[in-house]
Amino acid sequence: MKKTITLMVITLVASLNSFAQFKISGRVKNFKGVDSVTLNIPLVYGYYSENDTRIAISNQGEFDSKIALTTQKFATLRYKNLMTTVLLSPGKSLSLLIDSAGKITGFSGTAAEENKLLYQAKLNEPPFFLQGDYKNNPYAKLSLADLQEKLVKPWFSIRDENIARVHKSALNTNDKQLIESEIYYQAYNELNYFARGVMPADKKKVGEFIIANFDGLQPEPKIFPAGPWFYNFVETYISYLDTRIFIQYEPTDARSKEAFLKVYHMSLDSALAVVKRNGKSYIHWYLMKQYFSKSVAEQYLAQTIWKECGEKDITHVTPLMDGFKSNFPTSSYMAVLQRKVNTLELLGKQNEQLKNIDVFAGYEKVKSIYEVVNTFKGKVIYLDVWGTWCGPCKRELTFNPRLKQRFKDKDVVFVYLDMDADEKDADWKKFIHLNGITGTHLRKSNTEIQQFWEELLPGKKERLYPSYFIFDKTGKLVQADAKQPSDGEELYTEIEKYL
Repeated sequence: MKKTITLMVITLVASLNSFAQFKISGRVKNFKGVDSVTLNIPLVYGYYSENDTRIAISNQGEFDSKIALTTQKFATLRYKNLMTTVLLSPGKSLSLLIDSAGKITGFSGTAAEENKLLYQAKLNEPPFFLQGDYKNNPYAKLSLADLQEKLVKPWFSIRDENIARVHKSALNTNDKQLIESEIYYQAYNELNYFARGVMPADKKKVGEFIIANFDGLQPEPKIFPAGPWFYNFVETYISYLDTRIFIQYEPTDARSKEAFLKVYHMSLDSALAVVKRNGKSYIHWYLMKQYFSKSVAEQYLAQTIWKECGEKDITHVTPLMDGFKSNFPTSSYMAVLQRKVNTLELLGKQNEQLKNIDVFAGYEKVKSIYEVVNTFKGKVIYLDVWGTWCGPCKRELTFNPRLKQRFKDKDVVFVYLDMDADEKDADWKKFIHLNGITGTHLRKSNTEIQQFWEELLPGKKERLYPSYFIFDKTGKLVQADAKQPSDGEELYTEIEKYL
């Protein structure tokens, strides 16, 4: 009898394992050359290249792969720079017909219906009001009343048509609710992108538009586990709460401080101190755990830690990980996050030995950028003015290896002028070593760096982070608005002019 039961258990386990897969396949019409499709499966949400799985395309234009899964996952399929959201379910299959431009023209398999509906909803395409040149966007200068009539109502009509199409489908209730939820939250996120990225820099008008469309929304997801557009909405909702606080009053106004305390349950001064110590991600996590369920907070924080590890900022990762351990000690994400943190700490120790990361001797006493520049006469200098607190600055740093490889063994040196408070000195040094940022480094506080800005951009009040400058071999500033590392060939051409 025991043998029979054991055999049944083994058979059941084998059966379950065989269903813990998702099979994705397809064919690219008129395929020529060597290429692949990419499937990006995040920890929770977001698109990070380290989560890419490349699936080779055969000479006949066919591809085929099996993905190990234990639960439903939203993923991103990319081909020819076109991105498509796909829903992966354990035990199901999806076969796609893709044209030579990258558009999907056919769906088949047991996961065809849900993925066809997702594709028809165009969740990866910009809505009508975010197409074209943002600077000349025809909706940007409309009055608030006209925006509601000519933008919001038509957009919500498109949303409701997509939701109705899903609701009428033959999908099971869970899949219907999951896709309908994604369509619902995408609609609000796109409105937020429009308001904050396209509308004129009229703080009051932007705030009134946000409040008019977000008041009354419930922060909890319509279904859980939720999809990626919901987690984008979490960030959007946090921004909405901030908007409600500061729409009428400046941060220094006592009334805004009172409103802040009611929303955050923390004083504004205390919150600023937390941001200074632990980063913006930590204060976002502190706020969202008060407005969202513990399950949502767990997934949000897990993805935040993953992202911060990718940005290699251990000073931000450590307090977030401590918060995760104390709030979710038995989380299924614990092991993978701890491995990420351990890898980061090990990398930091290894990079401490790198000899070509040079902290400029006596940088604390340097009063002029030319004290550094003049030590490199005979070489072209590319100066990066940045800060460890600056997200765009850190993103641009990821393009440094490609830039430096291009000018390897050439007369080019890289100088990094960081703006951080004096108490961040140790964190700054940790960051540059952890990220292996080769070159010459110096740090100045916000007060001290102003005289450097006056040398670099005399008379100009707008001082942006990051900013880039090129000095020629004589030490003369020859390019005061240089291209950034992500500009690639455009930047390389600028530098080569002075070699």
